[in-house]
Formats: sequence, structure tokens, C-alpha cells
Amino acid sequence: MSSYPQQNKEISQHVPTIISPISSSWQRCKQLYKLDPSHIPSVERLSKPEIKEDKERFDEMLVDSIPLLNNLRHTALDSGYCILVTNAQGVVIDRYIDSDVSRELSTECLQHGSVWSESLVGTNGVGTCLETQKSLTVFAEEHFGHPLKHLTCSAAPLIAPDGSIFGVLDVSSFARGNKEVQGFALNLVCETANKIEALLFRKQYDQHYLVALSSSAISNDLDTTCFVAINTSGIILAATTPSLTMMGVRKREEVIGQSFEHLFGISLDSVSSARGASIPAPSTHHQAPLWVARVVSPAVERLFSAKRAPSRLKPTDANSPIMNIAGPDQTLIQQAAICLRTVNRSINILLQGETGTGKEVWAQAIHESSDRKNKPFVTLNCASIPESLIESELFGYSSGTFTGGLKGGKMGKILASDGGTIFLDEIGDMPLALQARLLRVIAENEITPLGQIEPIKVNLHVICATHRNLKELVKNGEFREDLYYRISGVNIKLPALRNRMDQSDIIDRILKKLCDDEGIESPYTVSKRALARLESYRWPGNIRQLKNVLQFAICMCDGKEIDLGDLPEEVMPSAPSSNENTTAPNNHVLSVDPALSADESLEKEHIMKILEENRWIVTRAAKAMNVSRSTLHRKLKKYDLLLAEDE
Repeated sequence: MSSYPQQNKEISQHVPTIISPISSSWQRCKQLYKLDPSHIPSVERLSKPEIKEDKERFDEMLVDSIPLLNNLRHTALDSGYCILVTNAQGVVIDRYIDSDVSRELSTECLQHGSVWSESLVGTNGVGTCLETQKSLTVFAEEHFGHPLKHLTCSAAPLIAPDGSIFGVLDVSSFARGNKEVQGFALNLVCETANKIEALLFRKQYDQHYLVALSSSAISNDLDTTCFVAINTSGIILAATTPSLTMMGVRKREEVIGQSFEHLFGISLDSVSSARGASIPAPSTHHQAPLWVARVVSPAVERLFSAKRAPSRLKPTDANSPIMNIAGPDQTLIQQAAICLRTVNRSINILLQGETGTGKEVWAQAIHESSDRKNKPFVTLNCASIPESLIESELFGYSSGTFTGGLKGGKMGKILASDGGTIFLDEIGDMPLALQARLLRVIAENEITPLGQIEPIKVNLHVICATHRNLKELVKNGEFREDLYYRISGVNIKLPALRNRMDQSDIIDRILKKLCDDEGIESPYTVSKRALARLESYRWPGNIRQLKNVLQFAICMCDGKEIDLGDLPEEVMPSAPSSNENTTAPNNHVLSVDPALSADESLEKEHIMKILEENRWIVTRAAKAMNVSRSTLHRKLKKYDLLLAEDE
């Protein structure tokens, strides 16, 4: 190994002989980071508790990629490489040391928690890959710091379905021979990273129309990593990185929001009718000949055929509130049809789905589609009322029962719903003692208010909702098994917004309602690019979060068409910052509310951050904040974050 120049003069003479990405990195190290190659600080290392959350997230995200990583490990074993998986800040989350050489390498600061940011240790495979957002090899003396010059590192970015970089896949070894012989290692790590991206992409868009691209006839779509996802309107929602290269474009923005037919010169129906067989795309928009093939999924086929399938519903059913709320999504149409068949049969209904999927909206629509529509629809959120008060809220109490109670007593929610429907939201959070009383009421159709001896007959129809796994709660002794079977005569599962095929229809409906509520006569529309961005976002807060985003976009929009620039940062792809070392970027933008004080604005921002981190699941967020559910619900109401009509 040749000696490394010791003086700054010698360094400047040496830099021009290094390839461009490395040369640029050296310039950053000297001018931006102010690093000295002879005095690079020791590699920082985070503790296991500090990387625990990222480790769990990566394990969950890459569980389907284990065979791909095992193939890489097999090759690395023969070649003496150590494999690293890092997060977007260059922190080693996982590593594989299967050979004697890699075990020796594991002592070279390649342990779990090691931080390989370019700004800390200079030019290196992981850090420079993150900085340039490109795959590369850093060989021997191309490393900026003296302690790393005996290593060779080949790294490729790990890319999420939305195009953001969430980590790096790296293979490192002791430097031998010349850089050209490392081409195999770089090709191997790039191929594995591309396959991981394709796997995550297919999983993310498994409910959408996927098309595989190839430079020749495709015999097996599992062999390609080039995919585009398309909505029911034929608009491209997302594309994998290899597909961009194949189409001859540099940025996703050049194709996202574009018409598939315009871009490829072939209709989506033609691709679909080929039933998975590849056909040539005649368009001249791309540089080289392309073949396209539909990735056929039976579930997706049913969903896309829903728009063309003739309705077998009666006219009165087709125009019912529950069918209107189901929209064109075939899965929801089937669920709505089940509700229509059972709603007048005294069968209790259980709605399950993530927070914000519209469970209360569905409950209201079921009620309005029933023979009870002219009777009361009464709601009770079992998680928002303190345990000491929920019993009196549900069952009511007679005069003189409590000191300080109402003089004439109080009618409970159950009795108030007599002849109509009672909606018990967050039923999974109901205290066990109260579950026994509710079971008796449902079984016998009678209620005994607190402080009263004689029961009162009630004509009861119960709809319950929860985001929790009740079967798991039953198994853990946290929910009564007999009550579970009483309330789940019909079990309706509402899909998360990210899995719905009718997102564009939902957006239109929400925009129309927002405009109606604010007295805006001419409704807003959404540009193709903005719509593609909204449809490709994960929506952890589901419909509730979408409504907030659209409210923000209306405020930001100067005309009547919402475009990308009008959307909040939270829904835009995030890119890693070169100056961030151990903390993830904060994409949340706090909307300034002049009615709130500075402290209240900070509290609201903190609550929203915790909610986003916990996927808008109130129970988890409350636990993370070390407060009770009822306390958090009060704050959500205070800051207008709890929109009951969208639960």
C-alpha cells in the first residue's frame, strides 16, 4: 500500500488523481467539515438502547428481504466481506460477520451503533453514499482519514417505495489489489439493494396496478426490479429507481403524475388484457425499446374490475348512505352489502380498523341505512371518559344516587338510544367490570340505572368499533370472550387509507365537504402531480390526517387547483441531511394558530409529533407521553386534533 501524503500541500496534489465523487467528498471534508486526515476522531458508537427503535423498525421492514440478504451473506462468506446495514444517518443497525476475515473486520469500528457519517469520519463507503445518494466504492487511500486506508467499502442506498433513502447496504473488506477488482462487490451490493427496493415497492403498492418494465420480453416479473405503480385513472403514482434508469429519466418527478398511456404509448386496458404477458411499448418518450407487463394479482384484479362490473344491488340499496360511503372500492362495497343484509336483523356489528379510517362515519351510515334511521343515533367513546364516570354515562343514574348529581337523575346513553342505535367507540378500552354489565344489557335488552332496582326494557341495536385486536385482548384476559361474541355478530374490517383503491374519490368528497362547510361555491381540484403524491403517501393518520392535509392545502392554494407546492412537508418524500448524524429528520411543520400562546403551540406540535410516531393510535401515544387516555383526548379536543366525524 502506498504511503499517504502527510502535508496539506501533498493532499491538494493528490486529490485530482481521485475519481470525481471521491474528489468532491474530499473537498467537503476539508472545506465544509474542517477535518484533518491525520487526526480523524474515533468512530462514535451509539448504545443498543439508542438504536433499539431503529433496529425493530428495520427488522420489520426487511423481514421479507432475509433471503436476499442471506444470498449476499453466502457470497460475502467466500470473499471475506463484512456486511453492514445502516440507517439514513449512517448508524450501523445490523451487520453480518460470517468469515474469519469479516470477524477480524468486526473489530475495525464496524460494530452495531457505529456512526459512519461523512461529516464525522470523512470519505467512506456508507457516509459518502448517503451524501451523494449514489452507489460507490471507496477503495484504500480514497478514504479521507488515515485509520481507514487499509479498507475497501462498496455501498448502495436502500430506497423506500416513495423514493426516499432510509439506509445503506455496505460490504467492506481489507483492501487488496486495485479498485477495479472491487467492481464485483459493487455490482453485488447494488443488485441486492435494487431487489430489496423492488420487494418493498411491491408490498407497498400491492393494492394498486403494477406494471413491470424490461428491455426485452419479460418471462417472469420476479426477475425484474423495474416497476411503476398506477391508479385506476391511469396516472403513475410511483416508480422504482431501476425503472427510472430504464425510462431514461433522472428524477421521479418527471414521471409521477404523468398518464401511463401518454408516457408509454399504450393503454392500460391493453396491458391488462395481456394477463401478465409482456408487450412492446411503442412510445418514443424513452430512449431504448421497452416491454411492459402487468403484474397480475387476483385481489387487485377484483378491485380494478369493480369499476367495470355491473351492479347487482337493488336501486334502493345502491343509493343507501352505506353504499355512498363505500364508494367504488370493491372490498368496501362487499362490506357495505353485508351491512345492508344484516342491519335490520337485530345483529350487532363490530367495526375494526386503524385510527382515522372512518369507523364512526360508517356507523352513522349503517344507522341511516336501517329502519331505525328516524330514531336516535347515540355515541360514546369508551376511551375518552374516565373509568369512574363511564358507568354513569352508559347506564345513567336515578335521583339522589350521587352527592352533587343532577336532582332528577340522568338518562344514560343506552336508554337514550332506545329504538335507535348506540355506537360504542374504542370498545377495547372498556373496563372489565363494565364489560360484564354491558353483556347483561345486550343479552336481556334491559337496563338498570345506578341507584335503581327495577330494570327498564330497551329496544337496542349496538355498533361497536375498535382499532385494537380484540381476539388478542381476549387471549390476554383483557376483554371478555362472551362479550366479544355478543358484539361481533357481523365483523366489518375497514381498510387503511393507503390500501384503498378509491383515494381520488375520497379526496374529491373531502374537498367538496370542506368547501360546503366554508360556503365556497366552486370546489377545489387537485393537479395530477399532487394527486399522485397524495396517493403514494402512507397516511398513518388515515382519513383524519388526509382531511387536515387538504385543509392546509386549501389555505396555501392561490387558485382553485391544489398543486405540489400547496401540500405540507409531512406528505413529501424526505431526503437525508448531510449534517444529521443520529437523529431522523423532522418533517412535521407546525401550522401557526394565532389563537394559541407560544407554549400551547409548542405543546400542540409535541402532541402531533408523538401521534405521528405512534401512527395516530391514541393509546400508544398516551403511553409514550406518560399521561392517561382521557387527558390526551382532552388535549386533542382542545387543539382540534380529535375529529369525531372521521373516526
